[in-house]
Amino acid sequence: MRPATWTPRRDRHQRLALRWRARQIGQRVRGTRDLFLAPHTHFWCDTDDGVRLAGTLLGERREGTAIVLVHGFLGFRQKERGRLLAETLSRRFAVLAFDLRGHGQSGGSCAGGGSEALDVRAVARHARARGFDRVVTVGWSLGGIAVIQEAARFHGSDAVVAISAPAVPHLAESTAVRRAKWLFVSPLGRRLAERVLGTRITLDFGEMAGAEPPADLVGQIAPTPLLLVHGTDDRFFPPSEAEMLYARAGDPKRLVLLPDFGHAEDGFTPEFCLRLADEIEDLLGPSKARGAARPA
Repeated sequence: MRPATWTPRRDRHQRLALRWRARQIGQRVRGTRDLFLAPHTHFWCDTDDGVRLAGTLLGERREGTAIVLVHGFLGFRQKERGRLLAETLSRRFAVLAFDLRGHGQSGGSCAGGGSEALDVRAVARHARARGFDRVVTVGWSLGGIAVIQEAARFHGSDAVVAISAPAVPHLAESTAVRRAKWLFVSPLGRRLAERVLGTRITLDFGEMAGAEPPADLVGQIAPTPLLLVHGTDDRFFPPSEAEMLYARAGDPKRLVLLPDFGHAEDGFTPEFCLRLADEIEDLLGPSKARGAARPA
């Protein structure tokens, strides 16, 4: 017998409420809800290998400098901390935020940083086609790998900012990295990434190990200005990764090590977002980085 308090009507309402809540969570994870508060329009563009990318142009500027924001693994362009950064930067620049392949509303599958360089190239090219004469690429974690790859291979940006980027990602052995590797190498992990976290993965992590790591490419970015930002509390990659990238990069370059800063968007506070806007202006200004590492 059913409990005396049970009624079919109440049970149905509970199921509908749970379905509505699950749908809301799913939309957030997959980036299909429009959460931006700053003035914005949405756009689509295609990569050289035929992947359709979804993006958003924030701000009211239609000339000058455009910032291309590149999120990390398991992210999407409207994720909360990335959205904070995008909306803060949009007060001074035009900002193009987009979903990497395999993430959010974009097509394709996550490739671990190599093919993502084509995504960065496509959005930078889209920004120039809209009339922006300078493009700054800003990426964190996986996005940091992608902006380094793009700048070294295609030189499509006027300045590069890599936040929490690893030098040799497949050799990192932190607990957090091992968990990320499991999502790549395990069939269960891939299903979990797609169905729960909204990220499609087809690349085996062993294939990533065969790709050129950022440490081998960063020297090819010069003379494009490069800013490296890393936190001393990064649970994925230690500050030594940023120091290796800095040592191998050519001038102009700058290294900023931040205390009490975690990995990637974990450190995106309002104060950090404002500071990054200042750093970008310095990077583009006449007094570009002179080669001195500068702790916070």
